Amino acid sequence: MILKSLKYTRYVGEPREWNIVGKENGYASFENINLLVGKNASGKSRTLNVIREIAGLLSGRTTLSEVFSPSQSFELVFAAKGISYKYTLRFKDRRIIEETLVVDGKMFIDRTKGVFLDLKGSDISNNIFDSINESSLLICIHDSEGNLYYEILVEWGKSLKNYLFANQFEKNKQVKDYTRIDGGDPGIEGSEILIYTFYKGRELFADKFVSEIVSGMQELGNSVTNIDIIEKKGYYGLCVEEEGKYLVSQRDMSQGMFRALALLIMLTYARLSNLSLCMLIDDMGEGLDFDTSKRMMDIVIKRINNSNLQFFMTTNDRYVMNQIPLKYWNVIDRENSKKSVFYDYANSKEIFDDFEYTGLNNFDFLSTDFYKTGFGQIDEEND
Repeated sequence: MILKSLKYTRYVGEPREWNIVGKENGYASFENINLLVGKNASGKSRTLNVIREIAGLLSGRTTLSEVFSPSQSFELVFAAKGISYKYTLRFKDRRIIEETLVVDGKMFIDRTKGVFLDLKGSDISNNIFDSINESSLLICIHDSEGNLYYEILVEWGKSLKNYLFANQFEKNKQVKDYTRIDGGDPGIEGSEILIYTFYKGRELFADKFVSEIVSGMQELGNSVTNIDIIEKKGYYGLCVEEEGKYLVSQRDMSQGMFRALALLIMLTYARLSNLSLCMLIDDMGEGLDFDTSKRMMDIVIKRINNSNLQFFMTTNDRYVMNQIPLKYWNVIDRENSKKSVFYDYANSKEIFDDFEYTGLNNFDFLSTDFYKTGFGQIDEEND
């Protein structure tokens, strides 16, 4: 399942109201690969936070008492195996005022009207609304045997992983036990998740898992010949073997090498496991040189496109922008303090296609405001 489109508002009707919308107040549209670009304070990181928050609510990791804003509105469209799921959630002062689910055009949940159908179309509303409170999401309800009625949406929320591309602290962190995660899977904010994922992937897929990561590292120009977990003073961390001769520990790797290794481990595990995974990467390419950044983008596109994986990446790096084709771009324009407007291939196809004829770099698509005005902007500057 992937998130196909989004509308969002926080602090509805208040002076500090903020919205995510597509051009002309439509939806922001997404694909497997989404590069969020925009000028400073346009809303790139904020958008990742919104996706992270709705995933937390759907998964049950976050409750309404913990959300950032007490009044929010989410309109989301998901797609899985050709089926469309449109989910709407609105709450005010942390109390739900609207929750609906429409599956392929048919209403399955309508909180205000007391409608709740299971995925087979059976009406089970009498068993649901007697036990629900104004802070509990209907979408997360399960039956008497503990089975979720809408597991596919809950699992999307659980699948979201947050990757801090520039986090130096995690490179230096090691673990006492790499064979388990205490307290469940909190995402991939910590290196303990990374080390565990490598262990689990090697257990499940053996040499195929390791060799695919090694191949990726070599594509990036690293002379890596093997990857392993090593122990030092009772703690475990990752290491790479270079040129078949010597080991480089996780702590001794360059930051760029560790970032690349971490991303390849997660990508390879998700792909081989056929997981539906949504990954958020803030500051993609941070700290990578031009050649490494270019090769990394090639690997990401090749391994993610047309898969169950979905990437949301933000960047201010022109190398990354120039490497990612415009069809994967979401250009965010802050029209005023209240609105972040998304320009994407779905709502601005002609302008996106026209840019190919300019001969300019992708970075200029943003810097010249071509995404808004097309050839009109260039004609004005030439005059």
